[in-house]
Amino acid sequence: MSDWTSTTLLRIDEDTDRERATNGYSRYGVYLRDRMPEFNDLGFDGPMLRDDFALAAWSIATPPILTGYVLLRPDLTSVKAHRDENGHLVMQVTLPLRHTHLAPQGRPRHPWQDWAAGYSFATRDDRYQGADEPEIKPGRPAVLASVDLLLPTQDWNLPAPQHTEGRALVEEAKEVVHEIARQVNIEAGPMVAQLLGDQNRG
Repeated sequence: MSDWTSTTLLRIDEDTDRERATNGYSRYGVYLRDRMPEFNDLGFDGPMLRDDFALAAWSIATPPILTGYVLLRPDLTSVKAHRDENGHLVMQVTLPLRHTHLAPQGRPRHPWQDWAAGYSFATRDDRYQGADEPEIKPGRPAVLASVDLLLPTQDWNLPAPQHTEGRALVEEAKEVVHEIARQVNIEAGPMVAQLLGDQNRG
């Protein structure tokens, strides 16, 4: 039985993070420690600012840097953090849309290929299957649609770090990662459910 629901897009796997840790308590903490020199190159003498820390903490916790800590529902492409043109931290949720999710008047009128269903052996979930590129053959073009949800974070309760190293810093980074995941589920979850016509699923 999967833990995914119509509005649950992200989960944090603390158990696996502990089990795979070479330092005895957090695999994510090892990745964070190994990348601290990159943070120091940003020119901060003390703890990083709120948005800088959140951006770094999330980027390290997620693919392509770390896999298996932040779990993404299989039918989504990614949840990334970046700054907008005003310098504000924004979370970008990318969702593939199959032709059946498009309004009837907007669906392709030709037999173009759509996203191929990708079964997740990790979650074994038939409801929320991944979207893979189909095999492209002569005479079989594909039209692949996706949508980006952009979430502002100015009102989110993302704490600024108080430490610059050690286990205390790891715990602060984990707190930020958990809060981002919680807010993405709260704000983007219902939007994704509506886009997929999935509002009534548990």
